[in-house]
Amino acid sequence: MKKVIVVLLAAMLIFTGCGSKTDGGATSKVDQIKAAGKLVVYTNAEFPPYEFMQGNEIVGVDVEIGKAIAQELGVELEMVNATFDGIIASIASGKGDLGISGFTITDERKEEVDMSVPYVDSVQYIILPEDSDVSVMEDLAGKSVGAQLGTTGEMLVQGEVDSGVLAGKDATVQPYSSAPLAMQDLVIGRISGVVIDELVAQAIAKENPGYKAIPLVYESGAPVTEQFGAALKKGNEDLLEVVNNVISGMVSEGLITEYIKQYEAISQ
Repeated sequence: MKKVIVVLLAAMLIFTGCGSKTDGGATSKVDQIKAAGKLVVYTNAEFPPYEFMQGNEIVGVDVEIGKAIAQELGVELEMVNATFDGIIASIASGKGDLGISGFTITDERKEEVDMSVPYVDSVQYIILPEDSDVSVMEDLAGKSVGAQLGTTGEMLVQGEVDSGVLAGKDATVQPYSSAPLAMQDLVIGRISGVVIDELVAQAIAKENPGYKAIPLVYESGAPVTEQFGAALKKGNEDLLEVVNNVISGMVSEGLITEYIKQYEAISQ
């Protein structure tokens, strides 16, 4: 009798686990999020209009994307304000469910995390004093340029300094934890410009009379274009499917464009 009971119990355990497990035997990411009752999104709230502080609350375009994904999952949204250069590692290690912080989709980032479908096309800009003679990348020779640590702006200019059009031209890149901190050094003359994404550059320049934001292009006229996406831990295919569906819907409905206009007005 005991042997029969043991067999029956084992069968029941196997049966009850079949509906909510992944092929690897672990509970799926979507099920984990639903069980926790919240979607944890890491961001860096110093990147208007995508994410910035309004009083004690993080608001912006990327927050609206997080809200839409959380709503689709039927859970609450928890936004975590973190340093930008540490977010990808936090998502890769599973500390957060998503990273949504104006992340450019790059091959390097795809080695650490999965990236969603794009939701914004952007261009790298540079913030300069209005009387600056810098107009193209090559004009940065002999100058020190600021950029937020871990951003594609920093990677871009550093790449040109290391082995590109600025190699051997006495140009340097100064990393900062945020674009506003870089802007402070630009104002006091420690650096010659700040490289950052288009809308953020325009917003910061408007807040600082005497400064301008222009596209960062090469002498050939080629711009530096990129696309933003959300970051997820590799292997969470069920969550990636939800995220892609939500983002694709928001893009096709024009919601991303509407949110950009809304939060540009609020952040200025």
